[in-house]
Amino acid sequence: MWKGARPVFAGALAACPLLDVQRRRQPSYCLSKAKEKEVLMFQIGTNNWQRQGEFAPGSGILHASFHQTFNSMPGVKCYSIYPSKVQTDPAPGDGEEPNFKIFKLTHDIPICESVSPNSSFRWHSMSPEEFTKYTKRLEEEVCQYMDAIEEKEGRKFDYIISHHAFTNAMAGAQILERRQKEGNKNLKHFNFVHGTALKMYLKEKAATELEYPMRFHKLTLEHGVFSGAGKTSGVWVNSQDYVTKFLDCFPEYPKERTKYSQIGVNQTTFCPTGSTVQKDLAKYVREQDKHKLAEVKRVVVFVGKFADWKRLDAVLFAAAEYEKTHPDVGTVIVGSGPPEAVQTYEGLALLLGLKRTFFVGPKPQPDLAELFSMSEVGVFPSWREPFGMVFVECMACGCPTIGAKSGGPVEFVAPEQGVLIEEEDEWRTEAGAKRLGARLAQTIEQALVEDWKTKKGPGCVKFVQENFSTGAQCQGMLDDMKRWS
Repeated sequence: MWKGARPVFAGALAACPLLDVQRRRQPSYCLSKAKEKEVLMFQIGTNNWQRQGEFAPGSGILHASFHQTFNSMPGVKCYSIYPSKVQTDPAPGDGEEPNFKIFKLTHDIPICESVSPNSSFRWHSMSPEEFTKYTKRLEEEVCQYMDAIEEKEGRKFDYIISHHAFTNAMAGAQILERRQKEGNKNLKHFNFVHGTALKMYLKEKAATELEYPMRFHKLTLEHGVFSGAGKTSGVWVNSQDYVTKFLDCFPEYPKERTKYSQIGVNQTTFCPTGSTVQKDLAKYVREQDKHKLAEVKRVVVFVGKFADWKRLDAVLFAAAEYEKTHPDVGTVIVGSGPPEAVQTYEGLALLLGLKRTFFVGPKPQPDLAELFSMSEVGVFPSWREPFGMVFVECMACGCPTIGAKSGGPVEFVAPEQGVLIEEEDEWRTEAGAKRLGARLAQTIEQALVEDWKTKKGPGCVKFVQENFSTGAQCQGMLDDMKRWS
């Protein structure tokens, strides 16, 4: 099917779950902070939240989760801004708190690399003039919004958190300098590093892809946002592996102010739902595929954007193997991407003659929780996944996981929760993808025969409950900000 390397489709997360507000009471350690001076913070998001019918990539979901969790903590008020071409600001009577604003775009949200269901508009496609205009307008709109909030609250902001180690970080540093000159000497700026900007910098540094000429890494270095702690007082990274990559990209930044931040998930949404294949799968399946459901009693699930490094092709090659030996097992493919990517992967499924594979498109968080809950195993064989939130979401629903031995999942997936198979260095070739698929098929069959769902599933839920709390993550970030200030 492919001659040599496969095409790279541009963007972020295609599974795009819907973020529900986390309403649970926060842990008791938050309550001890209630009598301290109220903290006023502002977050600058790089991707949209999932609302008003627009799906969101993982970094947008994480920003929204931080926003809602910080605002549920005693003694903390958080305001935010994020970009969108289609969304509007919260309005009176719509049930939303008026503590965030849309940075309105006339084009798709710019992305660093890979693919997104919302955008394939890369930063590298912008002219220098367009890039400067974008960043300057962002700075102006954030400052105007912060001015209005400070007037309403009757006090100055304490902290700015920018998301992604790129445009927003530089904007955050500019806003910091501007507002300190205006008299807010105590304001501090922090950055939460997500994977895609670092992947873009690493591609620029490698100089092996024409799509990524050296441009933005050089620009960010010259800006100085990460040249010491003067413009950015602290940095959180969502993977231990990416801590090293960040410091490689920005060697002047102090290591002691660069911290791995364990990602939390919304365990109100991601928990066992009691859904089953027999009573619940049909509502997610396209009408033209419902005739395939008759023999399906168990399912394997893949969730991810249709980017080559998510390696959906290997999952489809694996399905071609276990469909032969397990006639009651189906495969649910959750996610999407640009039309050419959808055509490629659905075309491969047809070419392989898959009889019980269902492409269901991107789904919101409650639907993902149902699909995970009814599945025997989640299969996410990404190449060097920066963190792997989908593993945690899947495990939270009592579903064991299978991935590849690279990137963030290496740091937390243990035999009690699933298996990480050996990597395949030539995965970009058809032969390499087939070899990876064969290893996946063998491990998936092991999971089915050994009934991991029953034996490992309950332990998966407990593991997430004990290790991946959003409240604990945000409390840790708040403590870091106070310590670094």
